Amino acid sequence: MSSRFKLKTSVLLMNLAISSSLIGTFPVQAQLPPTASVIYVNPVTGTNTAEAGTSAISPYKTITFALSQTKPGTTIQLAPGNYNSESFPILLKPGITLRGDESSKGRTVVIEGGGIYISRFFAKQNITILADQDTTIVGITVTNTNQRGTGIWVESTNPKITNNTFTKNFREGVFVTGTGNPQVENNQFVQNTANGISLTKSSQGEIRNNLFQNNGFGLAIGDTSTAVVTENQIVQNKDGMVISESAKPLVRKNVIQNNIRDGIVLILNAAPDLGTNDNPGSNTINNNGRYNLYNATKNNTISAVGNNIDTSRISGSVSTGNVQRSTMNTLQNDDSSSSNFNMALLKKWDLTPISCTSGSPVVTIVIGSIQYCVAPHPDLTANSYEYNQATGKLRALANSPVRAYSPKKGGL
Repeated sequence: MSSRFKLKTSVLLMNLAISSSLIGTFPVQAQLPPTASVIYVNPVTGTNTAEAGTSAISPYKTITFALSQTKPGTTIQLAPGNYNSESFPILLKPGITLRGDESSKGRTVVIEGGGIYISRFFAKQNITILADQDTTIVGITVTNTNQRGTGIWVESTNPKITNNTFTKNFREGVFVTGTGNPQVENNQFVQNTANGISLTKSSQGEIRNNLFQNNGFGLAIGDTSTAVVTENQIVQNKDGMVISESAKPLVRKNVIQNNIRDGIVLILNAAPDLGTNDNPGSNTINNNGRYNLYNATKNNTISAVGNNIDTSRISGSVSTGNVQRSTMNTLQNDDSSSSNFNMALLKKWDLTPISCTSGSPVVTIVIGSIQYCVAPHPDLTANSYEYNQATGKLRALANSPVRAYSPKKGGL
C-alpha cells in the first residue's frame, strides 16, 4: 500500500470520527418541523398536509389547518378566494398575523361563516374570528350572516385590525368587550345590520380613519368604554353614533353627516368628550335627518366645543362654547320673561310647541339662545329656523326648499 493511499484513508477516518462526535452535540436539522415565518393558504389549490404551506405554489387549503402549524410571529398569507369551509370560529393564536390583500381592503379575500363562541361577558355568541393578544388582521373581508352573527370578536386583547372590509354581518363587524384595547384603522364597515362596531364594558382602543356607511348604527359605545374615536367618516347610517350607559369616549375630527335619523345620540349617563375649550372637537356634524346631536341623558350637560355643527339641530343640554342650547320639553313651565315672549311669538304664528323627545315629526325654532320644537305647519317648508329679531321673520337653516315664514294671523 502506497503512502499516498494511507494518507487519504487516515483523513477519511478522521472526518468520520469528527462527524460522529458532532451528532451527539447538535440536533439533526432534518428531523425538526418547518419554522418558516410565512406560511401560505389557498382555498382552491391548497392541501392540508404537513409538506404543504411553505410557498404560494404549495399552500395549505384552510386557515384552520394553517393555525395548527404556527408559532408566535408567524404570518398566514391568504390567496384570493372564499374561505367558507373553515372550522368556525377561527381562533387566532397570540402573535399571529392573518394577512390578505391590503391594497383592496380584502375585497378578493373573503372569510364567510361563523360558529359558537362562549364569551365570559356575553355568554353564547356566533362569531367568525376570535382575535388574540398581539394579533394582526389585515386585508380581508369578513361576513357572518348567521343569527346574531359578528365578524371579529375582541375580548380583553389588543389586536391590530387594519385595511379590512366588514360587510353584511347580521349584527356587527367588530365587537369589543372586557378590557379590549384594539387598534381599528383604515377599515370599511358597510351594510352591517346592527352596528359597524360595538364597544362595551371597560374597553378602550383607538378607532381611527374608518368608513362607517349604511349600517344600523355606525358605532355603538356603551358601559364604561373610553375608546378614542377620531378621523372617521360616519355617513348614511340609521344613526351615526349611539353612546349609552356611562361611556366616555373621546370623539375628535370625525365627519358625521347624512345619517337617516341622528348624528350622535346620548342616553342614560353617557358623558363623551366632544370638545372642550382646551381641546376642541373639530368634528363636522351636519345634515343628519332629525338631530345632529341628541342629548337624552339624565341631566348631563355635554361639552361640544369647537365643532362644525348646525346648533339649531341640537336637542338637549349641550354647551358649544359660545351658547348653551337647551331644548325645552315642557315650555309652558318656564316663567322667565324671555321665554314668555318667545311663547307669545309661537302662539302669534299659530305654532304648537311639542316635546322634542316625543318621537313625532318636529320643526325646530331657535329664538335667542333657546331652541323650541313645534308641530309641523303648512307654512314651514324647512326643518329648522332661526328668528331674526331685526326683520321679525324666521330664517330657514336646513338644506331644503325654503321661504321666510309670514304667519297668516297677526303677522310680523
